[in-house]
Amino acid sequence: MLKKIKGMNNYCINIKEILPEKFNEIIIACHGFGGDKESSAIELLSKELYKQEKGVIAFDFPGHGESEVNGEFFTIDNCIRDLEQVEKYVREKYKNIKISIFATSFGAYISLLKIIRNNDNYNKIILRAPAIKMDEIFKNYLLQEDLQFFLKRGYTVLGFERKITIYKSFYKDLLNNKIIDLYNKKRKIFIIQGDQDNVAPIKDTIDFSKKNTPCIDLKILEGADHRMKKDGELEKVIEWSKQYLME
Repeated sequence: MLKKIKGMNNYCINIKEILPEKFNEIIIACHGFGGDKESSAIELLSKELYKQEKGVIAFDFPGHGESEVNGEFFTIDNCIRDLEQVEKYVREKYKNIKISIFATSFGAYISLLKIIRNNDNYNKIILRAPAIKMDEIFKNYLLQEDLQFFLKRGYTVLGFERKITIYKSFYKDLLNNKIIDLYNKKRKIFIIQGDQDNVAPIKDTIDFSKKNTPCIDLKILEGADHRMKKDGELEKVIEWSKQYLME
């Protein structure tokens, strides 16, 4: 079911609820940079968890998918606030329900920042190909022009299905919010990533895992790149995620 909920900055957040008739847990799904709530990973996750009486609620970050706002609203703070608002909606509408997180790439980055800034009470946290060093990913992979030219002009246009104007203030926010430096929480996190990730280097995730041992459970998918779209890869990710949620 598609619906809108009120955000904190005078715009609505588009969400999608995939809920079985009876459910004992809701997983909030966060998409990656340039993605949306209709991602293939979220769709497959929803189908598998539906059978286990677990629901999924996905949403669009500002400027993504069906978001009613543009790149001006695509900031780190707004992304974190939107995640908080979705969580607040779930807690108020579905009393005493367990809430977990399934977040991909940039969505994983936002989820980690949210955990850093606030005490979380999630049941489980699953991160897929997390963008641990999002500032470097932006500079080295996402940005399609010279960094200095981008900073001088003040903006660039990126995206896939939907184009979004990214302002230099967004990049400066990334520089001021480095997960590897800021994260110091002692809570269990399950991470799945390919050893051939061509966007978010697996080395960064391994370093993050070692720094936070034994709280991080890292599962490496051999031969998989960032998108994990080769035959059977996404299915393996969802199977591992389902097993972890059922523990």
